Amino acid sequence: MATLTVQGVTDALQSVCGSPAAQGSEGAPQFRKELNLALPRLYNMGMWRDLLFEHVVTTSDGTFTIPDNAESVIAALLDPTGDSVDYSSPQEIRAQFHDYNIVGRDDRNGENTLAAFGIVDDGYSPTIENITPLEDSENISGYYIAAFPTFPDTNLPTNVANGRKVIVEYAVKAGVKTGTFSMDGTASQFFTDLDTVNVHSIKTGRNDLGADVKIVAITLFSAGHDNSVTLNGTIIQQGATGVPSNTVQVPLTDTSNIEVGDYLSFASWDASNSFGDGGVEIDTVGNFYEVSGVVKSTNTVHIIRNVADVEQWTASVGSTIKHHPAVQLGNVRAPNKVCRYRRYRVDHANRKVKLRLLLKRKFVELLDPEDLIHVSSISAIKHAMLGNIAEENADLERANYHWGVCRGVLDEQLDAHRGAAKPAIRFDPSGVGAFTSNMM
Repeated sequence: MATLTVQGVTDALQSVCGSPAAQGSEGAPQFRKELNLALPRLYNMGMWRDLLFEHVVTTSDGTFTIPDNAESVIAALLDPTGDSVDYSSPQEIRAQFHDYNIVGRDDRNGENTLAAFGIVDDGYSPTIENITPLEDSENISGYYIAAFPTFPDTNLPTNVANGRKVIVEYAVKAGVKTGTFSMDGTASQFFTDLDTVNVHSIKTGRNDLGADVKIVAITLFSAGHDNSVTLNGTIIQQGATGVPSNTVQVPLTDTSNIEVGDYLSFASWDASNSFGDGGVEIDTVGNFYEVSGVVKSTNTVHIIRNVADVEQWTASVGSTIKHHPAVQLGNVRAPNKVCRYRRYRVDHANRKVKLRLLLKRKFVELLDPEDLIHVSSISAIKHAMLGNIAEENADLERANYHWGVCRGVLDEQLDAHRGAAKPAIRFDPSGVGAFTSNMM
């Protein structure tokens, strides 16, 4: 059975269990609010069909967070080399701060988590990734906090009358500051501080941003560290045959350290445009460009411009390309939200490791008619809505009835979904090592 959308549920149930204010085409936003009140409890009631999914993460510092649409880690497989697909090491999932009272922690000496502990719940973090302390890296001088659209969007959302805002509380060398990104439809926005050392919180204002916005910390290196990359040839091409017209292809001699989500900056590049439309300098239209793709076989990096065009740039004396690894801080859209990401720790033995995770899906606030509702049972959602209405009216007996029926419907759906793959208890009357078939 296909997963439902908000619009599909609205069409089916709006007149059945929606409030008087949620009726008709104008009541659809109100009905969506009522869904947002009832569905979180339904998601948390069990491991229903389509509430488990796989996700792969990579970590080089021994900590990782799970996506914002995930509640917890159910199982994990470890690839200890980080550069293969050998997920043959299942990991134990330990309770929060399991190792604190046993062996403690010594982060500064690289003894984050003992391998014997597997994966340890580390609570919640205000950011997706941690900013490396400046004292731990002699090459990093600070971080540049920026807001970018989420691929494939090329511009930030536009403003509305009451403002679309993202507020970030962050620390610089002199103390703690608060900065605001006000959405204006541009390609990106930056804070002016270049010496950011930590991020304390990321939150949205009272309005839905209208689209996902990515908050990142772009790494800035000290003067003595060369973060330049070498161009393979002399030409950078935008809008080449076979690629989107807003994609710029950058052929390099080595892409081993460049990952999707990093950024490139350009300096002293003049347009040598052979296509007759005047040309534009690549280092005057936003100085940081997100890496949207890396083709390792040809050492080609794809970056995105917010202008669809056909351009080419030719390197001259002094032309440079610099690589800036990015720390992913948050991905925001919903109003009145403060970012919190579920974090775990794992032994990394001072190298990059990769994990394949089985995650429990979390309810995410519904914002658009096209958003998915993964608990795909109209009957269960109907009883959840009616149970929620009964609770609001202090009708405990009716509320318990509807929630009980809701659970029963989901149990039946899960039983049908499993088919023959159902857990069974098997008794062995003949002793260990023997088995009598068809006993259960």
